[in-house]
Amino acid sequence: MNSTILSKIRHPLVANSFYLYLAHFADYLLALLILPFIARVLGPEELGYVGLAQTFGIFILLIMEFGFPLMATREVAREKNNPEKIKVLIGQIFSFKLFLIPVILILSTIVILMVPVFHENPYYVFIVVIGSIFQGMVPTWYFQGIEKLSTVAFSKTIFRFLGFSLIFLFVSSNQDGWIVLLAYMISSICIFLYLFKYMINIIGPFHLAGRSSIKAMWQKSKNSFFITILPVIYNNLSVIVMSIIVSPLQLGYYYGAARIHRAFNTLYGPVGQAFYPHLASTDSGNPEKAKQMTKKFLWIMTAAGFLFFSMIYFFTEPIIFLLLGEEFLFASTTLKIFAIVLPLTAISHVLGRQWLMIRRNDNQYAKILLISSIIGVISIFILIRSYGILAIPISLIIYELLIIILILGFLKRAR
Repeated sequence: MNSTILSKIRHPLVANSFYLYLAHFADYLLALLILPFIARVLGPEELGYVGLAQTFGIFILLIMEFGFPLMATREVAREKNNPEKIKVLIGQIFSFKLFLIPVILILSTIVILMVPVFHENPYYVFIVVIGSIFQGMVPTWYFQGIEKLSTVAFSKTIFRFLGFSLIFLFVSSNQDGWIVLLAYMISSICIFLYLFKYMINIIGPFHLAGRSSIKAMWQKSKNSFFITILPVIYNNLSVIVMSIIVSPLQLGYYYGAARIHRAFNTLYGPVGQAFYPHLASTDSGNPEKAKQMTKKFLWIMTAAGFLFFSMIYFFTEPIIFLLLGEEFLFASTTLKIFAIVLPLTAISHVLGRQWLMIRRNDNQYAKILLISSIIGVISIFILIRSYGILAIPISLIIYELLIIILILGFLKRAR
């Protein structure tokens, strides 16, 4: 019996889930643990500025990743016994990422000039853009594809802890929001340098690809890119619209609630990322087994979503008081609405990012996200004048419901 339990613990899916949760702890939960300190020192207004810059940073990060966490993970998982093919793929990916850097710098300059909040604090944007470029270069997809995630987890934990230590040491007033962003940037650079060197030690040197290969990578990864970037464009547009209409104080209340929601929402990611290459490998040899695995995973994720909903919805005030402080209790209603989004996200994640992607329905999934994003943004413009910061979590409910309905409709037609 003990040997059976031990073998299950050592199963790659279980082990990789553990390491991804450790990496997740470094990326998100450590940030949540220091949120009470940051929120109390910076205050709602400065926290809002920091949050807005980080939101733009996430957008830049996903441009740099360009869908490779989905596409490249799938390809590496299927070709992990063919190192030469993987080496060519790595060369193509990094060539493409280097091509993206000047595009990102031009885009960031335009945003600084056009968005009033960023125009007042341009160095906030500069710091998050540099950090996001390096974070987007981290080859997590390679380690995920070969199902060797312990190195990623431990390196992220060490360097994020280093970054957060800098925050504790140097952030002391409501003018120090830039130091928070700088600490994230430094840790992202360290993570990239360490994991890139580790990958090179495994595969050896690789050659950058030519212009034709860059075009080929665009064709291969564009659907995965749209799948990852569309929700973030939707979210960024929402926050930018809100930053123009509501006060900086209300923006700070929103960001506090959104940060708690994001901490719970990202708990789906590690187990999903561990399940994805395992599902891809199974589907290539036994599609029916992969289908049954997905159904079980859907039930597990849905149950987790309702658990997270219950925790946040029924304990909103104690959670806000503990993590943000009494000054942020005005965000209680916002957080309650965010809680409703969590089980819907769990369902749409499994149906879309797992099943449709594994079945190579990338194009259809991208169309579904585009339609849902457009309707979500329209709903924000309709709701924001009447509901203020509540408009974004309400529109998220509409957005996730649309994704679920459209995916189920597609699956029904495809039978």
